[in-house]
Amino acid sequence: MGNRPGALLFPVPHLTTWRFLMGYKVPDWKKSLDQNKFDVEVDGSTFLLPKAEYMTGAQVQRFSEADDVEGGVYTVLDEVSPGLGTAMKDVPVKYVKEFISEWQKDSGISLGESSASSS
Repeated sequence: MGNRPGALLFPVPHLTTWRFLMGYKVPDWKKSLDQNKFDVEVDGSTFLLPKAEYMTGAQVQRFSEADDVEGGVYTVLDEVSPGLGTAMKDVPVKYVKEFISEWQKDSGISLGESSASSS
């Protein structure tokens, strides 16, 4: 009987066979990406970015490291939604903070604070 990585092999008392149980299978999350967008309007242009809860681990990490990235949170916003960070550079920090707060509130999560959102 072969073993599958990450699977648990256990006897099923009422059956004469062994069963494999997987701990967790990640759902096909890419199917729902188009439905799970947060839109933000800046100077008449609309930008779509993933709802905060649908960001990848790499994107979340980039936000957590925004203070260490040249251009800070604006560079990271451009990576997540091309053009958004550039458009936000001319917006007062008060509104950048409000946007990030609303984006996080929409998903019920927090990505931490960057220097743009804490000044």
